[in-house]
Amino acid sequence: MPEYSIAISPEVPPGMAEEFAKRVYYAASEIRGFTLVPGERGEVGGIEISTADEVDPAEIGRKLNLVVRRDVLTQSGVEETPAVWQSMAMPRAPRIGFADLERAGLVTRMGDGAHGASGALAELLRRIDDRVRRLAVEGFGAVENTYPALVPTTVLHRAGYFDAFPQFLMTVGRFHSDADVYDGFAAEFEAAGSKAEFMDSRTGHIGYCLSPTVCYHSYHQYAGRRVPDEGTMLTAWGRIFRFESNYHHTLERLWDFSMREIVFFGSRKAVTDMRQSLVTAVCALVDDLRLAGHVEIANDPFFSNGSDAKRAMVQRALRMKYELHMPVVDGRTVSVGSFNLHGSKFGEAFDITTSGGSPAYSGCVGIGMERIAYAFLCRHGIDPSDWPEI
Repeated sequence: MPEYSIAISPEVPPGMAEEFAKRVYYAASEIRGFTLVPGERGEVGGIEISTADEVDPAEIGRKLNLVVRRDVLTQSGVEETPAVWQSMAMPRAPRIGFADLERAGLVTRMGDGAHGASGALAELLRRIDDRVRRLAVEGFGAVENTYPALVPTTVLHRAGYFDAFPQFLMTVGRFHSDADVYDGFAAEFEAAGSKAEFMDSRTGHIGYCLSPTVCYHSYHQYAGRRVPDEGTMLTAWGRIFRFESNYHHTLERLWDFSMREIVFFGSRKAVTDMRQSLVTAVCALVDDLRLAGHVEIANDPFFSNGSDAKRAMVQRALRMKYELHMPVVDGRTVSVGSFNLHGSKFGEAFDITTSGGSPAYSGCVGIGMERIAYAFLCRHGIDPSDWPEI
């Protein structure tokens, strides 16, 4: 596997190294592995990369340095903030890790970023989702919905997804409607050197993407509708698809995972109040499950258009995004959920209005089922007899 040394200029400050590392694989698809090269003060002035084939290191360096200047260094003004909630249970040494789940047959790796769940894990995923579903439906009167895995590409564009998170997008294609394409396809696929290039030459985009989150379906569903000032709420479970590149890792970061979302619309005050009530309710659930965790102010991983820092700082300053973090293994925590305020962005984009005719405000709460289940098992183990009541 070819290896290259790439100079990074200007250097990345020590506190920004992790932010750079989160973006390396998205900078150039040829990169298969990397190691940041720190200087004496911890600043990153270089990176060692490996690639599947020979590449032009100058071109890879151009892309990496573009990401540094545009998406990393511009976030130097984004400050860390203290936790806004802490669970009653405190972190402790994990009882199990991901390898234990595999040995017990509870997890099966089915490809990059794709895992199957069996037995106690499958049951745990179902039971935790049902707790969150009942929290929304019985506690807040949310209307339950179901949505497809496919979301129209035009809906994502309307929602501003392409401008904010293009690195995660997974599109849907189909075979060209052509008898010559169908004829002998299996044999030709077997003989093809590059399976990806072979498929690309015979398929095309069909106007859909795999859904990167549940709430975009809700904006599409409510487009052109009026909602009461006092607010309305819905909930749905769905499969979520995000291209995490080579960052996929255990159940902590997947390309294909499940999420329970709670989405709400209304006046600014109603939406703000609903978000706070849901934070309180979910945190009470965390304590009821005897899980360790904390809620912190956060921002989304914006990418690619140079305004990342401004958007991140606005989110943090206005406390538009909270994240619920839980400990897993090796001293790491993982974000198992988020509590978000969108302002009137989606109300304006989808012509969703309040009874007075003003653009509706919106918010959502999303809980990643695989992540919270993994944190649960790290805490309580794989024997259901050791679990708290769910």
